[in-house]
Order: sequence, then C-alpha cells, then structure tokens
Amino acid sequence: KKKMTKGLCLLCSYFSALITVGIGNRCVSGPYLFDEACFHFTQGIGSSMNKMKLQILAAQLYNLTVIPNPSCFMSSEHSTNFLSVFGWDIGLDCLFDDINKTEISTIHRVPIMIKEEFLDSKEPFALCNAYSFGDGRIKQEIGAYTTNDKHGIWGELSRAVSQLNEKRNSTVFVIQRPYYSYNLEGYQCSRDFIVDRFYLALKNDNPNRRAISYNRDKINIAFHFRYGDTAKADPNYPKEPNWDVDYSEQHRLPLKLGIALLQSILGSKSALNAAHSVIHFFSEGDLAMFKKFSVAFPDTVFHIGNESTVLNDLDHMAHADILLGGPSSFTSLAAALNRWGVNVMPAVRNPAEDKFAGMGGVVRQHRIVSGDLSEFNAQLCAARLYVTQTARSQALRCSPG
Repeated sequence: KKKMTKGLCLLCSYFSALITVGIGNRCVSGPYLFDEACFHFTQGIGSSMNKMKLQILAAQLYNLTVIPNPSCFMSSEHSTNFLSVFGWDIGLDCLFDDINKTEISTIHRVPIMIKEEFLDSKEPFALCNAYSFGDGRIKQEIGAYTTNDKHGIWGELSRAVSQLNEKRNSTVFVIQRPYYSYNLEGYQCSRDFIVDRFYLALKNDNPNRRAISYNRDKINIAFHFRYGDTAKADPNYPKEPNWDVDYSEQHRLPLKLGIALLQSILGSKSALNAAHSVIHFFSEGDLAMFKKFSVAFPDTVFHIGNESTVLNDLDHMAHADILLGGPSSFTSLAAALNRWGVNVMPAVRNPAEDKFAGMGGVVRQHRIVSGDLSEFNAQLCAARLYVTQTARSQALRCSPG
C-alpha cells in the first residue's frame, strides 16, 4: 500500500500542476527534476527509456516532479520524437522551454554534478529494488549512498534536497553532464509512471497515433523479432534472420525457438483457443527473409516496418493479448505497457539484466519449451482473454475441473 501511495504521489504533482497551468503561473509547483545527461543519440526507444528511468526513480525517492528533456526522447535510430506519445509533458506547469527562459527570473536552478569516475551502475538497481520493498529498505539504501557517495547523483541530490528553502516550489534540480552510464533494465520502480503517462497520452487522442488494427473477435498474438538495428549496426551480425543461435550470443530470439513457442501455446496442452487466434509478426527487413515462419503459420499477419512505423508497432504490441519476444529493450518496453495481456519472455541469470522485472503477467519461455504450460495457462485464464465466439469454451478450458 505504501508503494502504491508513493507511486501515485508522483502523478498527483502532475495533476495539481494542471490546475496552475490554467491560472497562467509557470514553474511554481516544484521542486522539479530536469535531466540534462540522459541524452544518447544512437539508441532506440527501449534503450533510451532505460536511461530515463533514473530520473523517475530519483523523483519518486525525493518527491520531485520530472521535467522531461525533449532530447532524451529522440535518437538517430528512429525518426520520431516520442515525448508527446509517452505523455511526460501533459499537465506540467514547467517545461524545458520554461527553464531556459531568462525572463522567468523566479526559477531557482540547482546543479547536480556527477563525476564519471564515481559512477556505480549497481546503485540505481539496488535503490530500485529497495523502492519496490517499501520505506524501510529505501531509507537504509539512501542513507548509505548519502554518506558514502560523495560525488555521485544520490549523495549530491540528497544534500541538495535537504537544503531546500522558501524557494522550494520554484526549484529545479538539474542533473548535469558529463553523460553518465546509469542504465536500469527492469521496470520495478518505473512501470507505474511510464504506463500511466502513456495511456493518459493515448486518451488525449494524439495525432501521431494510429488506430489499433487488431480484430477484437480474435485473440491477437504479437511476435516481435528483433532484426533491423542489429543487422544495420554491427557488421559482424549475419544479415539473415537468426534461426537457431542462442539469444545470449545475439541478443535476439532465434526464429526456430519462436516457432516452437508459438506451436506450444497453440497446441493441445494450452488453454488457448487456437482456432480463434491470429499471429501478428513484427520486424524489419524483407518479408522473404521470414519464409520459414510463414510456412509454419500461413495465416500470419506480417508487419514489416522501419523507423517511421516504430510507434505504431509499439502501440500494437502494447495492446496484444499475448506478446512474445526476445531480450530486447524495445520488446520489454512494449511488455511493460501491456496492461492486460500475457507476456512470454526469456529468463536471465543476472537479476540486474532482467529487462522484464517488475511486470505482471510474465511467463518465462524455458518452461513452455520444456512442455510445462501450467504457468502460461494460469496467466491466460487470469487475464480472461475471451472473445465473443469462444467465451463459453474458453471459460470451460479455464475451469478448475
């Protein structure tokens, strides 16, 4: 309950800010947090989000309102500025343009300097886990970093917050360059914020969004095969789709394994009604490259995209009934945004590298491959993914008897 209250507190500051915007006041609902250092020009959406999770964690720990940095929502890997799509700017009374206007003299900027040699990538992971366990663990972890982390973000920010004065409502803490290496893979301490803002933006009917083209009389299974960025970025990667090389080596799901997983969840041991299901295949490349997949599943709907379709693809994957993919940050972002479906994802040995931590409805692939569909069936039935034509038969499949 405490965790939920803290998560909602960050959103409360946004909606209270929404009221002050109508009055015409700017930057008076702080304190705020602005990250100058999250920008990384050559990453995709998922990896960029991993960099931005640090500011979400810091804002929740210190009860600050995030001012989004537009540069952190853009990359050379895709042609879209996705700030408005993720809704981080909705309802704020203080934005990037405001804190850079000299005429708003009431803004009190407080720089948070970080020396690269003092960075420790384990810090945010430990604090994120502490946040997910509640107040006691957070205070213990924060206390340790406030004492020992003399030049990193946590020590600097803790001291700065403790010195807030009568200017607190107009204070902007600015995390400054040089570029830091903090990278949070999972969603233990950021999912609520990211998901709530995403769906708030969706409600606002953003003109950059396309309508979801799924047939809601079917169970829609989205299979994401990571191809485009790896094929273009690394000359050592094979140009043909990965067929059977383990994803620990290529960081993408082998196509052969994807086919086997789909055959299992559509098979006789599954609670899914396969006759009323449709597979949607998302990837870059050329349709001819995926002939083996189309032979295995002739009725597949292929979404062969590029940089210009990335947001539409993300929307569709986030609204899938079942999402299947590999260890990709883009896949994990879609899985985090998927509120109602079942995510069939790989497991990892190192918890700090688990891209799917902090999500509900996740089924690990190794269990399905071994023939054990009990976890998948339980998640499927809990999600109540029924369509009109199959409601009765699906309910019977999910019946304990």
